[in-house]
Amino acid sequence: MRSRYVTALRRFAVVSVVGLCLSVLGVAVVAIVAESYATWEWYFRMEQAMSLLMPVTMAFLCLSVASGFGVVYAADRR
Repeated sequence: MRSRYVTALRRFAVVSVVGLCLSVLGVAVVAIVAESYATWEWYFRMEQAMSLLMPVTMAFLCLSVASGFGVVYAADRR
């Protein structure tokens, strides 16, 4: 029964870390494109992407840290 919870916790940790990486990657791609075009329109799009994805990124960051501590706490102690 305990292994089911540990497996679910590990999956949650993986999903939250992958979500964190994807949200940071999304902002990075928009920033790279904005720097390559170097126009105010693309800089504005970069700011929009950052303002949209910042709360999502912070949520994934908090979930990743919390689930990481949970995985360490639930690890087998041999």
